[in-house]
Amino acid sequence: MRYYLLTIFFLFNSIIYSQNSGDYPLEIPIILSGTFGELRPNHFHAGIDIKTKGSEGLKVYSIGDGYVSRIQITHGGYGKALYIKHDNGQSSVYAHLQKFSPKIEKIVKEIQYSNESYTLRVYPKKNDIRISEKELIGFSGNTGRSFGPHLHYELRDEMDRPLNPMTFKNYPVSDTIPPVVSGLYYKKIPENSISGSNSSFKKLNIKKLSDNLFISDTLKASGLIGFGVNSYDRMNGTWNKMGLSNIEANIDGDKIFDMDLNSFSYDEWRHINTFVDYASYKNKKIKIQKLYIEEYNPLNMYDRTLGDGIVKIIKKSELDLYSIKLFDFNKNYSEILVPIQWKEQNDLSNKKSNLLNMIDIDTDSTYNLSFGNSVVSIEKNSFYTDKKIQIFEEKNILNIDKDSIPLLKGITIKLNTNRYNDSLIDKSYIARIEENKKSSFVSNKKENNRIVAKINNLGNYTVKVDSIAPEISLINMSENQWISNRSKLMIKINDNGSGVDTYRGTINDKWILLEYNPMKGILTYDFNDNINKTDSKNILEVEIKDNVGNIKKLKTAFYRQIKE
Repeated sequence: MRYYLLTIFFLFNSIIYSQNSGDYPLEIPIILSGTFGELRPNHFHAGIDIKTKGSEGLKVYSIGDGYVSRIQITHGGYGKALYIKHDNGQSSVYAHLQKFSPKIEKIVKEIQYSNESYTLRVYPKKNDIRISEKELIGFSGNTGRSFGPHLHYELRDEMDRPLNPMTFKNYPVSDTIPPVVSGLYYKKIPENSISGSNSSFKKLNIKKLSDNLFISDTLKASGLIGFGVNSYDRMNGTWNKMGLSNIEANIDGDKIFDMDLNSFSYDEWRHINTFVDYASYKNKKIKIQKLYIEEYNPLNMYDRTLGDGIVKIIKKSELDLYSIKLFDFNKNYSEILVPIQWKEQNDLSNKKSNLLNMIDIDTDSTYNLSFGNSVVSIEKNSFYTDKKIQIFEEKNILNIDKDSIPLLKGITIKLNTNRYNDSLIDKSYIARIEENKKSSFVSNKKENNRIVAKINNLGNYTVKVDSIAPEISLINMSENQWISNRSKLMIKINDNGSGVDTYRGTINDKWILLEYNPMKGILTYDFNDNINKTDSKNILEVEIKDNVGNIKKLKTAFYRQIKE
């Protein structure tokens, strides 16, 4: 009996040890602006976004004992991010930080000044930087590709696969609101393939019967039908649109579809385009989530023992009832009822296209396509499935269909620069022409008389020339001004052509750390770095280079009182 009790005791303690703290990394009421598995462009959201009351600088704490396994600072993406490997094998990630804790910030600054680079990615050795549970590790911010102050927080398992952090917390985030239903859709699926069809989704009218119950018009159709839904979740205290946790579908009471969005791997990120209808999102900004599984869809989120989720409507007198249940993490749900009546229909899914310059793409083949001034190279498995795409060249623009067909991996394009003289070739680059007719830099990599680019989106591409240098201006400072009371120096930079590539700043010929916020186009220097400690006069020099090598320099003097 004593041995049995001791076994239970040690087992209980091992279970406790295997779990991280049940607390969140912030000491404020937790309100989310983003949930785990939420639908983002080309990927599922791998963590949760915690609101920070519209402010920066809130203290961020480690959720468990461990060591710093990675420190990363980028201009985009996660901005300033800290990765902690915990003693139980899990990892946690804290992103978009304003700055790190003093002990980590000291290490980071030393590396940045040693490398003369703001951006970095370092992997400290195991236990070099030990972290205790609830230890201060940083301050919340808005760095990287962030559209407002918040903390992006992730939890990962021993294999570095993302986990839903809310599963491990002692108390839930306040949420009594069922998922919002914005639209119900369907499309005809070809009888000879479950790869879907080239036809667009059609919308079914729905009527709200209660807070969480809807019914659609009767669908009159025949054959194979795939359904889709446009839905998102909301939580108490916020108007942010967040992701669902689980989706189920039944036909006459029998479950035929079950999807759990609480588990995925980073290898599956880009395969979100097999779940969300890419064309609807790109063309209409509508996120139609498919309630069926196409044969090229590799996601592990489905219960595949139920089949592919496609509804087969056969000839009979009585109605079928298709139902959809949409769940959030706290098990609030909305349900949609869809009456279905058989009606003979012509199958138009294989109707031939009358478009010219169409090319049949087999995913198991490679293609090297030459045009007057361009070359397109497509590797195997560049597309999710076999496709018919339109490629042609017109008025020095390479048209590669429309960005309504997703790419699984990038394809290579090469555009000639023959029409430019030697002085302009060095300033040329490939630009993507957006729908609003604006353009964005893609590549300036030269290869013989061509520019080469790896593109991740279909669309229109052309060669442009940028011979204009970037712009630099000081913010709230003039030549020879005394600025002793300021904590930071701020500089506005901009380039309307190929875009900013690199920047460098010095004070009295000593390199200074300039933090770049590309969303605002602002460089910031923190006077606490104490580059000049001996002279009140300071000579600031800043050099900006754009993506084709145009350079703009700024040189000015300012004064600061020396503190003893």
